Amino acid sequence: MKILIVIPAYNEELTIGSVVALAKKYGDVLVVDDGSKDKTSKIAQEVGAVVLKHKTNRGKGQALKTGFEYALDNDYDVVVCIDADGQHNPEEIPLLLKPILEDEADLVIGSRYLNGAHKSIPLYRRLGLWVLNKTTVLASGAKITDSQSGFRALNRKALESLELSANGYHVESEMIDQLSEKGLRITEVPINVRYDVPKKHKKHPIAHGVGVLTKIVGLIGYKRPLLLFGTLSLLSFIASGVLGYLALKPYYAGGRVYLTQAIGAGIFAIIGIQLFIAGLTLNALAQMISRR
Repeated sequence: MKILIVIPAYNEELTIGSVVALAKKYGDVLVVDDGSKDKTSKIAQEVGAVVLKHKTNRGKGQALKTGFEYALDNDYDVVVCIDADGQHNPEEIPLLLKPILEDEADLVIGSRYLNGAHKSIPLYRRLGLWVLNKTTVLASGAKITDSQSGFRALNRKALESLELSANGYHVESEMIDQLSEKGLRITEVPINVRYDVPKKHKKHPIAHGVGVLTKIVGLIGYKRPLLLFGTLSLLSFIASGVLGYLALKPYYAGGRVYLTQAIGAGIFAIIGIQLFIAGLTLNALAQMISRR
């Protein structure tokens, strides 16, 4: 089989050379330089990678899309995605390839959660990853533990099934959702991850997490509107109940109703009703569209 290792990179001159050198043992290497201002492209070429360069920074999703298009155009059977920052160990590429080469999976994800490697992640980031994992599972229905892992392998069937629109890091969740929806086989293998790399995450972790979560929630709203709007409706009714209790509590104690809390309870009740009706309507439309 023809194997291509795709490495999306943005200003990774400190680590790209070693990642390419180690990855070359397992297939051809393509570095997609996503608008770097440093020597990322030059070093990658010197070490032996093919380099495609975006003129401007377009995001990880677009970098992977460029890599996948190159793989399809050049008749590769398998693509391995690995980050350029050195967090992943290229020596573990065979672990991801094995289920695909043995025709047991179409997408293989390297998971930090299967061997306890996630325990070295700072607690606040672990909490964020837990939220993103749970929402991705909710959106896609796929039983995975590490939805945000950038270390993964896909066969040609999976590549041909993808219609990626994501620009940023939520591309990992979008990939899982699309392939799960089309019935392709997704599995995970345990990997190790380093966090003592020269350049850590380029975006603030909270901003990054909120951005990815927003996209995933939007995906849930599109695919399962009754679930999303029903949840929001329930939260509105709970808020209404709490405010209603606070408004009426002094009345039963011999006082008077708190008008502000009572008005707030009414507003949240109306919002809850509207959200529930919107969820029912959108769910009906989604089912009509899916049956076409």
